[in-house]
Amino acid sequence: MNSSENKGYWDWTWEPNTVPPKTSTLSIAFSGWTNPAEALSQSEKVKNTLIGDKYISFGGGNSNGSFTKESLDSITSAINNNKFSDYDGIAYDVEEGESGLEDLFAASFLAAKNKGFKVLITVSHSAPYGISDAQQLMNSFFVDENIDILSPQLYTTGQETANDYAISHNVTWADYKNAKASIVPSIVQASLYESAQKYFQENGVTLNGYIQWKQS
Repeated sequence: MNSSENKGYWDWTWEPNTVPPKTSTLSIAFSGWTNPAEALSQSEKVKNTLIGDKYISFGGGNSNGSFTKESLDSITSAINNNKFSDYDGIAYDVEEGESGLEDLFAASFLAAKNKGFKVLITVSHSAPYGISDAQQLMNSFFVDENIDILSPQLYTTGQETANDYAISHNVTWADYKNAKASIVPSIVQASLYESAQKYFQENGVTLNGYIQWKQS
């Protein structure tokens, strides 16, 4: 990979990296919560060891991480009230949630950019599996100029030995050509990046780095 590409990692707050990748350009405190107070509290465990641009994340693949109108409003309010000043970026892990949140997500991304944050969106495979209007939501993500990084997850369990290119809600990998954000997939481990580059290139998409899920 060239020097301008992203090289990041997810840092699980319940099982922090013992040896974070030293050459990382970004790192994400991942708690799995949408509740801002809970996410902040859990992320304290890893905050001081994050490397590169430091992100705090909201959302995840269970009820704690499900996005609702109320949870998105609370995240945006916390952004506006400078609750995340120890971080450089906000990551939204959009997997489960209510429908009809397109405008609220856009408002939250705008609030984050207005406060000087970088904005990262990660989704389960090509689109959120647990949101009924995921295709419409993804189309809004593709054209949103306030999103810096869009990171599709190329795994389900996080134990895979090869990338999983499953699609969700009829959102194809070729659709990612329309994204204004940099495409930086989340992969189980760094060694799978070359394979991802080749696969996406065949779909007309150029990748700009990766984010590793596996803990060091």
